[in-house]
Amino acid sequence: MLTTPDSNVAVVIWSSDSRKDVLKRVLPSLFKYWPDCPYPIYVGLNSEYPVAPNVTTVMAPRSEWRTECSVQLAQIPENYLIMMLDDFLLRKSVDQIDISSIIAKAKEMNLPYVRMVPLAKSLPARLLNLFRPRSTASFELMKENSAFYCSMEIAFWSKAHFLSLLELPGSIWDFEHLKPPGVAHYAVTGSAPIVYTHLVEKGLWLPYSSKLLKQARLPHELGARSVRQRAGVRIWLTTALNFIFG
Repeated sequence: MLTTPDSNVAVVIWSSDSRKDVLKRVLPSLFKYWPDCPYPIYVGLNSEYPVAPNVTTVMAPRSEWRTECSVQLAQIPENYLIMMLDDFLLRKSVDQIDISSIIAKAKEMNLPYVRMVPLAKSLPARLLNLFRPRSTASFELMKENSAFYCSMEIAFWSKAHFLSLLELPGSIWDFEHLKPPGVAHYAVTGSAPIVYTHLVEKGLWLPYSSKLLKQARLPHELGARSVRQRAGVRIWLTTALNFIFG
């Protein structure tokens, strides 16, 4: 493991025994595109499983997801987390210099949450930003009426903040819409330091999963898990509308 001044930071990948097939296919993209990751890597599962030599499994008995997360986090000594889901396929080399800058600034500002994916912007706004200088590790405040104020996109979290949110009721889908009063959430601006695409929705592979795995030069046979049908047009339309209108 490489040494790093961010010695109190860990990468945590949430999974479960029922999604080992997803983890097996997608996790290699992290090693491929982030080979110099200097942080301990943990994977949350329900039982012992040899994920990879440099990955630690944190286990919790099968339960509702909040309880599982709390039990697994209790096994992680680091106080700051880069949180990922098991279906996030990395697609480009990770900018570790940018990540280190983001973490350093977030810790200096004592921020509980920084989303490492920029907020959606309209096409005119993105064009305007091309002419604005951007320093490494620049953030913007998320509006409290943002639909995904606690988005599970890749983000930097204070572990204490995440644990406090786990004490609130609701499903994993409700979690992303929580708005803890008086707690400011931020998102990076400019380019995302980790470029990825999620491949599973409602337990099914998305139609482009095999193609993207193949493009990453990873095994692209999807196994027994079914592929979500008739999702292609909806995904394309959503992407196009977000590109134009933000």
